[in-house]
Amino acid sequence: MKFSKKEKRFWKTKFSFGLNNIPEEIEHLTFRDEYLTNEELSYITSRIKRIERLDLDSTSVDDDGIPFLLEMDYIGELRLVNLEITDKAVDTLLKLRSLKFLHLGSTNVSCDGVLKLAELRNLKELFASPDKVEEDKLDEFLKRSTDCELTINSKPYSKIDYGF
Repeated sequence: MKFSKKEKRFWKTKFSFGLNNIPEEIEHLTFRDEYLTNEELSYITSRIKRIERLDLDSTSVDDDGIPFLLEMDYIGELRLVNLEITDKAVDTLLKLRSLKFLHLGSTNVSCDGVLKLAELRNLKELFASPDKVEEDKLDEFLKRSTDCELTINSKPYSKIDYGF
């Protein structure tokens, strides 16, 4: 696969390895608080196929960039804190079946989006911060995802025992 001028510049400024040495697997890659666009995310996902932990916190990635993650074969842990993403991104995230950890703090993902994420069977930890906390939907998430720890607005969320 050839490199565009913009992509060459990206790899040369962000990484120390040469263009011919871009690894297909990486343990941990972080862009936290860096300027990273949707287009630059596409460069990463078109070359790197397997990553244990990807940290995109406080970058410029938004709903339109999340589909680029589908180009990867495996992502174990994904951090999307403080991104302009909504429930629109959830449909794409559902296709990332390898996810074990997902952090959606300070995003615009609602309780409806959290509930949908119950379909991710490998998910062990989910962090979210919906504007409106809807306990019925969060309780349903826990009912469907018994092996997943749910943290809402920085506090562990546990199912309410109604005693009946």
